[in-house]
Amino acid sequence: MVSARAQYSIIHHYAANTCSTSVKLSSTMSKHVALGFDIGGTNTKIGLVNAAGEIKDFRRFLTNATGNDPSTFLQTLVETIREVLDHAQGEVVGIGMSLHGYADDARTGPILCFNTPALHGVNLRALMEENFDLPVSVNNDLTAHALAEYYYGSGRGIRRFLCLAIGTGLGAGVIINGEPLRYVGGCAGDTGHIILEPGGPACSSGCKGCAEALCGVEGIERLAHEQYERDITAYEVIAAARKGDDPIAGEVMRQIGFYLGQTLASLSVIYLPNRIALTGGTAEAGPVLLEACQQRFDELVGGYHRSFARMGGDYYAGTEIVLGQTRGETGVLGAAVELLLPYREVTE
Repeated sequence: MVSARAQYSIIHHYAANTCSTSVKLSSTMSKHVALGFDIGGTNTKIGLVNAAGEIKDFRRFLTNATGNDPSTFLQTLVETIREVLDHAQGEVVGIGMSLHGYADDARTGPILCFNTPALHGVNLRALMEENFDLPVSVNNDLTAHALAEYYYGSGRGIRRFLCLAIGTGLGAGVIINGEPLRYVGGCAGDTGHIILEPGGPACSSGCKGCAEALCGVEGIERLAHEQYERDITAYEVIAAARKGDDPIAGEVMRQIGFYLGQTLASLSVIYLPNRIALTGGTAEAGPVLLEACQQRFDELVGGYHRSFARMGGDYYAGTEIVLGQTRGETGVLGAAVELLLPYREVTE
């Protein structure tokens, strides 16, 4: 699952072929806001979101939930939410949360969360309802990322949309005909653990050679250490690759891009997406990552998708891979989406 180990603040160059759908603020739209919070493996992010997808009063704090006792984290969470709500301008229509790990079937909280074990089985929905007496929406983080991109970014107007979130970990959210797939743990499965190199490095969940182990922050830093022969953070590598003046960083991110292309090759034949978006901190590497991903994807399944596109007619015209359009607060935005849907005005 995905969290952000570092705040990546480099601006995207977005791919072409974006949709013409836009969101317009009506006279009532600006009066409604939802509080969204995103519990990641490293940081928890909180903000107020309006129906145009604008985030105000953004906060973050460390997710201190690695032990067995969640009380300190939950106290900080409730206190920070209360502070943000105290500054809210307009009507607060609810609280939305994006959860690290699998959510339970009733969408009350996490049930499998390797990086935040203290939160296992905690009923976060009840905690929010009891403290704030507001409607509550609960989503797995991958689904939240996909919802944010679908309604406010590169997925607008797309029939079958796959959003690959890449940060500390990795995984995909999938939306089909406007509905997110939630058939296991509130999402389309723990897709980041597809095996790319049997017997390769292990991820924190124990999978050897999976996409998360190879493409997550630890994978980037492992590759970078081999190339630089010194310790260097994933943030530094991504920033340097984005800037384009460090050939070693560029090569590291090209290798990550190849792994991502291989990951998406496997996922694409399952979900047959019309568009795939790369989101999360690692996607901030930009064109060098996207081009390598596209190259590997085409090598492996390009012929498959072209064949289907020739036969697909209106059902399937092929797939494209783009950089996502939402930024580092994607989880906060996605957490609030479902609460804000009644207040959106969409124009073509």
